[in-house]
Amino acid sequence: MEYIDCKTENRLLTVFLKGHIDSANAPAVEAEITRARSESACGALVLDARDLTYISSAGLRIILRLRKEFPALKIVNVSSEIYEILDMTGFTELVEVQKAYRVVSVAGCELIGQGANGRVYRIDPDTVVKVYLNRDALPEIHRERELARTAFVLGIPTAIPYDVVRVGDGYGSVFELLNATSFAKLLIRGEKSVDEVARMSVDLLRQIHGTEVSPDSMPDMRAVALDWADFLADYLPPEQYEKLHSLVASVPEVPHQKRDAPERREPAHRHGHPQPRPSRV
Repeated sequence: MEYIDCKTENRLLTVFLKGHIDSANAPAVEAEITRARSESACGALVLDARDLTYISSAGLRIILRLRKEFPALKIVNVSSEIYEILDMTGFTELVEVQKAYRVVSVAGCELIGQGANGRVYRIDPDTVVKVYLNRDALPEIHRERELARTAFVLGIPTAIPYDVVRVGDGYGSVFELLNATSFAKLLIRGEKSVDEVARMSVDLLRQIHGTEVSPDSMPDMRAVALDWADFLADYLPPEQYEKLHSLVASVPEVPHQKRDAPERREPAHRHGHPQPRPSRV
């Protein structure tokens, strides 16, 4: 099609708008969208504006007509310029509009850390980006941002992400870390001894675990850790699982945060039954 591209997946039709949409080509654009809808038999519609450079009132009227047929219509990957048009005309109040994410490349960047759910790269002397291994990490990113803000308000030294970006096919969180370095680098460069780094770690952990937190502001990590231990029940020898579970369960609870004790899981391998491999890694 000349004015749009489209794809259909699970009855969701995504229409990719391109270039300028104005009074001269709006009828042709709408005709192509109508044709795509009839060919796909879609149940929901998303407009992708990543390649849209301008839209006039004629184009906005197309969106209004589409919204009447698809009340849950969304417009995604909207540039700042297009968002300003939609915002000034009140469309951000009528339709869910999602701004486009800035694209960041980590090619050639220094890898300064790696964990279970992502890798951290230094983009420049003042900025790092955490790239998440999960390609659908947006809920996790927003959850971590809120937890970081809560920790910062409580006085715990922590970096707060200020931007969400696209990195390849996935997402990343951008942090400002002015001249920051890792404990490993301090040791490698001989700037700190092992004892000094150990003391810094202990002081930080003491501050974290000595901070009083209301039950509704942070997740119960003891319960989360018990869940992690139970997840490993099918992969550890029984005696190792028992030891791990006992170690976590022995961590004392803060009195006002006590909940009913979670039931310990009885792994399937103890009964000789095969257990399907879980989807979590």
